[in-house]
Amino acid sequence: MKNKTEIGIIGFGNFGKFIAKHLKNKAEIVVTDNVDKSKEADELGIKFSTLDEVLKRKIIILAVPMENFVETLHKIKNKLQEGSLVIDVCSLKMFSCKAMLEILPKNIEIIGTHPLFGPQSAREGIKGMKIVLCNVKAEDKTFQKVKKFCEELGLKVITSTAEEHDKQMAVSQALTHFVGQALKNINIKRVEMSTKTFDDLMNIMEIIKNDTKKLFENMQTMNPFAEEIRKKFIKEAEKINAQLNSKSRRKTR
Repeated sequence: MKNKTEIGIIGFGNFGKFIAKHLKNKAEIVVTDNVDKSKEADELGIKFSTLDEVLKRKIIILAVPMENFVETLHKIKNKLQEGSLVIDVCSLKMFSCKAMLEILPKNIEIIGTHPLFGPQSAREGIKGMKIVLCNVKAEDKTFQKVKKFCEELGLKVITSTAEEHDKQMAVSQALTHFVGQALKNINIKRVEMSTKTFDDLMNIMEIIKNDTKKLFENMQTMNPFAEEIRKKFIKEAEKINAQLNSKSRRKTR
């Protein structure tokens, strides 16, 4: 991936804009979306065009919501350039990698990625942030180029299988957002007499507050390992609560 490589991005929502912003100095970026966002693209100094025009690029990044992912694959499968590289940024890799492998043509390369950051957590910059790469169906030479490109952006690259990724995400993402969502729902707010630990909890809420309801549901229901870790957490929380309640009753007798 040399400077000014042409990259097409499908999906110009919050994360698509975020990607484009950080790649525009490294490559020629062309973006598209289901709705006309040419004005927003102009403001970032990026070209907005049609899906057909974007698919003329040899490198395609899919930045669409997971609920639209399979539909998008079917839209593009017969329009991709032979030998092109398709990269996704879904937070669930077993789902996206399986879908790309099954739907996309045999004559292209596929790499699954998951940037472990977003517009909120990386608002100060992406240097030092982590990204996961899964080689779904790419030549080693291509995979190493993508890895090097990410490292040149200042990212810490983790290579993984899709299954191992989802197992770890069940803990680091699904469980964290589950706890954060519960805190949000009971309207926990910052207080003056806060501890560092409490501030960290509030920081979690600040990061997830802009997540859509659908995104939260997807990470909980589409990760095959998420339900088990939630059950373990809830069971242990109930156990701890019962023990404390029992001790409290004995002390008040």
